[in-house]
Amino acid sequence: MAKDIFVPILKKLDGLKGVKFTGGVTEQGIDVEYYELAQPDKKRKYAGIQFKKGDLKYGAGGNKNTVKEVKNQAEEAFDKDIHAIDNDSYHRLSRFVCAVTGEINEPARAMIAKAKVEKGGQIDFWDGQYLCQLIRDHWLDEFIAYFELDDEEIAEAEEEESTVVDAAYIEENYPKRVQRARAVKRTISNLNWRILRAALKVSRFGKSGITLADVLLELERSEEYISEELDQLRRLGYLEFDNDGSLYLSGNATALEELGAKIVEEIVDAGEEDTVDPDDVFADLVD
Repeated sequence: MAKDIFVPILKKLDGLKGVKFTGGVTEQGIDVEYYELAQPDKKRKYAGIQFKKGDLKYGAGGNKNTVKEVKNQAEEAFDKDIHAIDNDSYHRLSRFVCAVTGEINEPARAMIAKAKVEKGGQIDFWDGQYLCQLIRDHWLDEFIAYFELDDEEIAEAEEEESTVVDAAYIEENYPKRVQRARAVKRTISNLNWRILRAALKVSRFGKSGITLADVLLELERSEEYISEELDQLRRLGYLEFDNDGSLYLSGNATALEELGAKIVEEIVDAGEEDTVDPDDVFADLVD
């Protein structure tokens, strides 16, 4: 990604010079390096970019190790000598950029910003939206050719990009509900979780009772196969059965229904019932 896409893009931008790929096994904190000429003396100001795929989040459910890794990479980058062979001079990095294809939450930005930097150095962040804008503005034709995208794939990508309700949106607006649902999952085994998820999927996150037969069909398992797990879920108070055989989520497990209901509500409010599957959003958040 850094070498094949963003090095060519940066080479097109006015004012950026000496753009080169520096990643790989011998990298020292950055994947791409370039410099700008400061006015009025045209002194070189070097910048380095570290690219990461996906989201960069620090906190509950986040990727703390990756955030700390970026912080360490920033310190390593600011500490290294840059030898400009063309004019036989040595420099230090003035700017470190953390670029991700997804989102960067505020706790992650705050943690990375604690990195020890050179005097006068700065740390900046480019998220996925900004990277997409760079591609659109400076490398769209090449990007399409690079991935050999046809018109239908481009239309699907644009439709997906315009989606309002996704896992990030729900987590930002309902963090406590997401945390409760994740906490429920951590209290049970994988098979117990699959049973609860099957019940949620069959009910479409509704509170009305469903039949055990429907859950078994969704799991593609017999009642005998999951009988022990059903008993465990009953003892935990996560499942209840009515006299007519209807099955309900109960106790702390209702946190799953409550989260699912909010997902469905947001999808309906956004008019995205035909394009967004609430079960997929739930899976991205909790599974």
